[in-house]
Amino acid sequence: MIKQIDHHPGVVCTLDALHTVKETCELIVSKGMDFLICVKANAANLQRTIADYLEKREKSLQHSKTSDCKHGRIEHRELSMHSILPWQANWPHVHTVIKVTRHRAKIRQHKRISESTETIHYIASFPVDKFSPEKVLQLVRGHWQIENTLHHRKDRSMDEDRNRASISKTGRFMCYLRSLVAQIFRRTKESMGVVQKRFINKTGLVLSLLKSPCIQHWENKYRPYDIV
Repeated sequence: MIKQIDHHPGVVCTLDALHTVKETCELIVSKGMDFLICVKANAANLQRTIADYLEKREKSLQHSKTSDCKHGRIEHRELSMHSILPWQANWPHVHTVIKVTRHRAKIRQHKRISESTETIHYIASFPVDKFSPEKVLQLVRGHWQIENTLHHRKDRSMDEDRNRASISKTGRFMCYLRSLVAQIFRRTKESMGVVQKRFINKTGLVLSLLKSPCIQHWENKYRPYDIV
């Protein structure tokens, strides 16, 4: 997908650990973009390098913290980051290394029933002074918001990971279609079952959606569901 993207200077491409690949980093930079990539066990040497590097520079790290309390959960996040050179990381185009620590507590009836702490490392191509720690934390959270509200729904509810469409362009079309469906269900206050039955009984709603210039235009014209 990245190969087909034109040059977009100033864009930060956020990726999960699956894409911790040197060739991917090279490709993103060649398109004029920056990358912010999660590093996990599939790049164990890089993960250890980042952890050791940040630990040795504890006193000079830049920090940011946020806290949330919603959906029966309290979550505290702390981001730490420091500049690095590609040869120090042994990874191309890396100029910033980042650590995000999340502490979560589940609350039921005003009591903590469980707690967990997770630390995740990241690499970034942008220099450490390009963005504030607060902005970098927003980029990290923005990526996982997309992951949770779109990709997780497509993988779990629509079983996209097991789709093996092999005919030319069919797989990409089905991916776009599932993304469109996921966005619709995110925008409605009604249950998925209720909306599905309505679309089955009124196929004209689906066809009109495919002809509309955008989802909002379709919603305003046909009022297919109660909007959040």
